[in-house]
Amino acid sequence: MRVMSLIDVLIPLLIGLLLVVRPQAFTKKIGSVEEVATRYAKLRKIGYVLVVVGVLFAVIAAFGR
Repeated sequence: MRVMSLIDVLIPLLIGLLLVVRPQAFTKKIGSVEEVATRYAKLRKIGYVLVVVGVLFAVIAAFGR
């Protein structure tokens, strides 16, 4: 049985953290202020989900051995 590697844990964790901290790195500032704010909020929510997935992967990798 294959155990998850470190890269399986780091990819969603790092992308999620980047989305939470700097969502503007993934989109352009095109549109009204409200549209841009809505887009950033949506990206932050996706980032939080990816951070949770990364933490779950870390738990699985730690206890899966």
